[in-house]
Amino acid sequence: MRKVKYSEYKWSPEVKRNVIVEVGEAVFHQFGVGYEEFEGGPGMYSTAIIELPDGSVLNIPAALIRFIKE
Repeated sequence: MRKVKYSEYKWSPEVKRNVIVEVGEAVFHQFGVGYEEFEGGPGMYSTAIIELPDGSVLNIPAALIRFIKE
């Protein structure tokens, strides 16, 4: 399994919008698929399934991970 750095969206009062902030390291397990419902039907997007150091698992948008060299 490969190590990744993962990020999340956080509100920035300086720019008055959400910005991507790197949060920490995790272990990548595999890619997945998520969706969001819209009036015209579901919108699909790629996700990454990662395991945090405490053993919890997250399914986050794939754009929020960065693979790191070991």
